[in-house]
Order: sequence, then C-alpha cells, then structure tokens
Amino acid sequence: MFQTWHLFALATVFFSSIASLVIRSLMKHDKNDPVLFMIVFQFMLTAITLIFALYKGFVSPFPMELWPRMLLSAVLYAAGSLCNFYSSRHLGAGEMTILTASGALVTILLGVFLLGNSFTVLNGVGTVLILLSILVLYAGERMKMNSGVWYALGVAFFYGIAVVNDVVIIRTYNPISFVPVMSFLPGLIIALVFFKKLTHMKKLFRLKPLSHVAIYSAFYGIAAVTFYQALDSGAAVSQLSPISRASIIVTIILSALFLNERKDIAKKIVSALLVSVGVLFLA
Repeated sequence: MFQTWHLFALATVFFSSIASLVIRSLMKHDKNDPVLFMIVFQFMLTAITLIFALYKGFVSPFPMELWPRMLLSAVLYAAGSLCNFYSSRHLGAGEMTILTASGALVTILLGVFLLGNSFTVLNGVGTVLILLSILVLYAGERMKMNSGVWYALGVAFFYGIAVVNDVVIIRTYNPISFVPVMSFLPGLIIALVFFKKLTHMKKLFRLKPLSHVAIYSAFYGIAAVTFYQALDSGAAVSQLSPISRASIIVTIILSALFLNERKDIAKKIVSALLVSVGVLFLA
C-alpha cells in the first residue's frame, strides 16, 4: 500500500537526479569556477538544511569529544565536493553517477576493518557487480584515466571514508542537526584554503550565475530534506536504500533527454543497472 514515505522517497530520487543534471550543465562551461561555486553552494545548502533542522528540533551544543571526528568529516566532504564539481566539468551526468557509486566499496571495506562489520557473500557479489559495471561502461575502448575519471573516483573515495566516520558520529548525535553543520564546515574550509579566490566572488554574485547556484542548491537541499522526511515518516533504511538507488537510472535517462548525452546509452543503462544492484547488495 502506498504510504507517505513513498512520496518523500520518490521526491528524493527525482530531485537528486535533477541536481546531478544541473551541476553537469553548470560545470561544463569553463568560465564557471568550481571552487567559487562549491563555496556558495555549501553555504546555501547550510541555510536550507538548517531551516529543516530548526523545524525538527536543532540540537546544540555538540559534544566536545565529537569535534575531531566532525572536523575529519568536514575535510573529507570538502575534498569530495571539490572533486564533484571538477569531475562534472569533464564527465557526463550519467557516467559521473555510476563512477561515484563505487564509493560504496570504500565504505564497506572500511566498515569491515574499522567498525567490525561483517562481509557476507552478498557483499562479495555486490563488489563484483560494481566493478563489472565500470568494465561495461568502458567496454570496447581503453579506459582513459583522464582528470574527470580521477576526480569522480576521488568523490567516491572521500565520501566513502566520510560516511564511515559519520556512522560513529550519529550514534551519539542527532543526524538531522548534523547535516547543516556538515554543510557549513566544508564550505568554510574551502573558503579558508582558497581565500584568494574570494576576491573574485563578486562575479558569482551577479544575477545569472547566482541564480544557477541557487537552483542547484535548492534541488540538492530538497533531496536531502525529503530523504530524512521519508525516514521520519516511517521508512526503514532497508526500504529507502533500494528506492534511492533508482536515481542512478533516472539520471542516465534524464541526461540523455535534456543534456543530449546519448553516446553509448545502452552501455550506460546496463552499467547503471549493475551498479544499482551491486550497491543494494552492499547495503
């Protein structure tokens, strides 16, 4: 029977897929600076998720013993987000989505070695399927390890480690309150590291580029909010995970329709199916 959380879950799939298309559309233009876009995006995302957290009941202050782990996650997400923006400049939205899904492998392996999680036969099958999906994606041609591919694998690597670290944090801290904090800190870190670029920020605050970042932030933020709303409305993670994986397939289809990324579309769809099932087996 259709329940309220199903609606939120489908909204998560839709808005996360649209967000993938928007960032690809923005970053394929060389005039758009990934660093500046990432900084403004993180702060806009902070505002969106903070409003949601305040509505749900924001919890502060944060336990002091969690700060080292929170700073570690912040650095990892800062690096991963930068890789995400740079990768979107060189890769199509569908190809990017498939490659970054391999981050589940990093999460599982670290979960086994650092958190003591078990590694089952299904996990092994999932690992094989994800690796196979990448082979299918590049079947018939030598895989070109260009900067786009390396950045995409960087997203998978940094986000994969961050997720494992986050698991430890949210065992003792409210996850909804954690999201706006972890949206703000990566933006602050990148702003401090690339502070010289802030002198060019006025270019981004013109109406057109600012509106583009706002659109991406809104879609990404809504996807994050609807994900937690689905959980809050009664969805179990085991139920939500299979549905959210559909965003990989949806992104492939939408990128073909709206971004004209139709090259090797059959291989992309097969690869997307394999990686989706593989991630489910790793869940």
